[in-house]
Amino acid sequence: MEKDNDQADKRRHRRVSVAKSVQARTDSRQIQGSVKDISASGVALSVDAEVENESQVELDIEDLSPLSGTVARSYDDGFAVEFDLDEEEEDRLLSELTELHDTINLEDI
Repeated sequence: MEKDNDQADKRRHRRVSVAKSVQARTDSRQIQGSVKDISASGVALSVDAEVENESQVELDIEDLSPLSGTVARSYDDGFAVEFDLDEEEEDRLLSELTELHDTINLEDI
C-alpha cells in the first residue's frame, strides 16, 4: 500500500478521467484507442496494441491540441505517456483541460 502513496506523491498534476478518442502515432504505426485519464504531465490510454517503453509518440486526442511524449509504462490494456511540454505548452494544455472540464460539468446540468 505504501508504494501507491509514493506513486501518488510523485505526480505533479491531478489526473482527470475523460472519455475521449485518441490516435497515437509511433515511428512505425498508427494506433486507435481512448483516453482513460489525463493530466498536464501525462495521459493513460486504453488501446489494443503493445508499445515499447521509451517510444516516442504523437497524440491526437479528441477536443485537444496535438501532443507528443514518451511511453512511460505499459499495462494489460494500454500504456501511459509522459508529455514532452515546455512551460507555455503545459499552460495551454491546462487551459484546454479546464475548458473541457467546465464543458462536461455544464452538460451534466
